Amino acid sequence: MADFKTDFAIHLDGNKLQGEEAGAILGIRVFQTRSGASAFEVIVSDPDLKWQGKPTFTDCKEVRIELGEAGKLKQVFDGEVTAWRTELERSGPTVLVLRGLDRSHRMMRARKTKTYANASPIDCAKQIAADYGLAPKTRAGAPPPVKTFRFQANQTDFEFLRQMADLEGYMFFIEGSELHFERPQIPSSDDAEFSFGQEVKTFLPVANFRKPAASVEVGAWDVSAKGELKGTAQTGDELWSVPGVKPGADLAKFTSTKPEVSVVESQVATQEHADTVAKAALTKRAMEFITAEVEVQGSPKVKPGALVNIKKVGEYSGHYLVTEANHFYDSAGYNCIFYVARDKWGNSSQTQQQQQAARQQRQAARQQQAQPSKAPKSKAGKQQNEAIDFTLQDDQGKALSGVKVRVRLASGETIEVETDGDGHVHIDDKPPDGRRWRDPPDRRAARRVHLQARKRKPRARGAGGGGGNRRGRRGAGGGEGTGNRGRARGGRRACRRGRGAGRRGEGRRYEGGAPHRGGGRALPLRQRRLPP
Repeated sequence: MADFKTDFAIHLDGNKLQGEEAGAILGIRVFQTRSGASAFEVIVSDPDLKWQGKPTFTDCKEVRIELGEAGKLKQVFDGEVTAWRTELERSGPTVLVLRGLDRSHRMMRARKTKTYANASPIDCAKQIAADYGLAPKTRAGAPPPVKTFRFQANQTDFEFLRQMADLEGYMFFIEGSELHFERPQIPSSDDAEFSFGQEVKTFLPVANFRKPAASVEVGAWDVSAKGELKGTAQTGDELWSVPGVKPGADLAKFTSTKPEVSVVESQVATQEHADTVAKAALTKRAMEFITAEVEVQGSPKVKPGALVNIKKVGEYSGHYLVTEANHFYDSAGYNCIFYVARDKWGNSSQTQQQQQAARQQRQAARQQQAQPSKAPKSKAGKQQNEAIDFTLQDDQGKALSGVKVRVRLASGETIEVETDGDGHVHIDDKPPDGRRWRDPPDRRAARRVHLQARKRKPRARGAGGGGGNRRGRRGAGGGEGTGNRGRARGGRRACRRGRGAGRRGEGRRYEGGAPHRGGGRALPLRQRRLPP
């Protein structure tokens, strides 16, 4: 994990806190979201209650907060102070908490009933932004915005814009003095990369196989034509998508032949509008497939709408779209807890070049497996000759010299050779033994064969009583019998039902016997070793 010194900067009404004022800051909390108003909290140490009577914190209006690496601070919040509170506790420090929201709080006060004739969501957003002195930042995207009759029924301006954004697939939020109303544009490159075990402290993913929908159907009523409207969308019609491997709808566990999601919307007036609403509903469901909570070392690059790459988390590795971000700064350092979402399954953290190289490698491997390996043929079409080498040794590794050996070639010919003083035999220009060499000559790694001559040990015969059989199932009373694989000992009572384990099967247990070398003595059940 990278270890760097972090710092902060707070500007109140354009003035940066310094000296004693900056030293009184105990902590900063910033909550960034696209579904509501972003917020902040600044905790000020005030044991003597001196900051409560000074205008530095209590009379300020505008707040701008910067966080990050020392000397490389970046803005994470720009809004207004809306409240402050004092916390006095006998067991803890007395603090002053400065609180505020972004400038969208201005649009949350008055409720209105208003109509917009032949207007698109972009037109409504621009008109409302002008009413509050905000600069509109809009992007229509695809499909193009639908112009129709819009009705704001006893709603605040914030609620009205939020409803249209959710219904038709737009992102609505306030950043500084700008009102954004636009369709998300997924960046072509990652805004930040994090790896588990390094920057990533906690990663809590959830794959919800109920959320993705293969199709969405929207039903409405055409007032002018007095007929039913039906908008549809299927997998692949999403308004935006996060780069990945396999769509969640292909892995959904709950599917049917009927539309996965049915929506009835009274504000839909045209067929084009119904199709747009269906695509927006499909996109929203798709982006709920994989969601995760991530905790990393603080980074101001993490903000709603950013594309991040989470690595080293298995199949969950890959690209994610940030939906919310929370920044925390205190004496312990700078940390960030944010929430992400994506609509595809599989590890997509590799770059496009790495993915293409991996695909080519897999394709080459499949082609190689499909083609059977064949031994290369010589140009003359005849069997290729080569030298034969081997060394003959005894059990102690001593060379056996002057030993006559017969060698049978692949052609069936048998030749007789004699080992030299080092026990070595060399034969030039003879076909190799097909039984010994199974691979083609060009694949062969060894050219020398080492043979060992061993004396065959005679079978041991039973002495005393009756000889034990191969598994020690029987033995004459009072005697000891040694079989080829096992020993029966102690008479019929001790040898019943295979109570001896064989020499060849050391550690192998026969029913009722103990698994030790050559053992034939039965053990009580409590003392018997269980097989591994």
